[in-house]
Amino acid sequence: MDGREGTAGRGGAGVLSKLAAAIPLLALIMPIQTHAAPEKPDYEAFGEFLDNFRREHGTPALSAVIVRDGRIAWEGYFGTYDDEGDLPTIPETTYKIASVTKPLAATAIIAESLAGQFDLATPMAADPGWAETCEWLSGSQIPFGGGGKDKHGDTIPAMDCARPLTVADMLDMRANGDAAVYNPISFARLDRVISGGGGRALRAILRDRVAEPADMRDTALGWRDPEGGAALRFLAEPFYFDGEQTLKQPLPDDDLRAAAGIIASPRALAAFDIAYDSGLLLPPTYRQHLIDMKIGPRGDYRQGWWLEDWHGLRLMWHSGWNEKQYSAMYLKVPQRKLTLIVLANTEAVWWDNSLIRAEIETSPIAKRFLESFAED
Repeated sequence: MDGREGTAGRGGAGVLSKLAAAIPLLALIMPIQTHAAPEKPDYEAFGEFLDNFRREHGTPALSAVIVRDGRIAWEGYFGTYDDEGDLPTIPETTYKIASVTKPLAATAIIAESLAGQFDLATPMAADPGWAETCEWLSGSQIPFGGGGKDKHGDTIPAMDCARPLTVADMLDMRANGDAAVYNPISFARLDRVISGGGGRALRAILRDRVAEPADMRDTALGWRDPEGGAALRFLAEPFYFDGEQTLKQPLPDDDLRAAAGIIASPRALAAFDIAYDSGLLLPPTYRQHLIDMKIGPRGDYRQGWWLEDWHGLRLMWHSGWNEKQYSAMYLKVPQRKLTLIVLANTEAVWWDNSLIRAEIETSPIAKRFLESFAED
């Protein structure tokens, strides 16, 4: 034993008593180590980004909602929604959501089948006009019809009209083969297939299986929806920005199809999102399957949703585009319990996405949102 150990052994009690007396004093002069509080999401900065984006793209009205943990965490309403610039954009302002209709329609059709009212194995040929449509489309110059290239130079296969297709295939965008090809014209025939197969009108299915159980208020299921008056009353008029001027456009009067036609506010879509995630509309296994299923580097399309992986997170999303009129984005990060919905009365939100690749992160709005709120 050396001298230091001997001193400690002989005078241990005295040393401990002195240390005990010193502890209160040390506590006063030494900083206490604590864990920092989690940083709050900077919704204000994101709102400023969206408003600047709106201005840069000549967009009169833009509305956005963020859903987090099953509730609306933030909402922003920017600009004005009339041609005179007198009406500030408000929560009730509605937009044509274009192809964002697809995940809602797909959810309603699947729910109808689970209720025993319709069979997803019904062939697309139940539509009396399907054969003629397929023949025309497959021989056209439209890339998802007669084949072509996407913006990356990737090959888009042509439709094969001899290939038997069902409603289930079409909900997964398999009209062009075993891999997903975004084919909105074929998807738009689903309401005719359902009625041709003995099912109910799509509007009734959407109302009973989605809009009412989700409490989607002030929503028009198509232009001619007899119960859609409030949504039409607050409709943001469409505009086109040519790079210099913002020009008013005629109102589109197309009615509901499985591919497009719903008129809604972001709050109404948030109500759908909350109901969908809660399992109110479909059993939770359907949503979980979309999160867990393996997909390739190009992503996939299933049950009305584009699927892709970003930084280890599954993204579920859809875009919407009415040429020279409206655009929309609906982006879910289910593992973060996080959703972004953005609607605009110009093309500004659309980013010319590929027909065969899921790549929403190339959208400046989606990129900013994911980097701000989805990353660890």
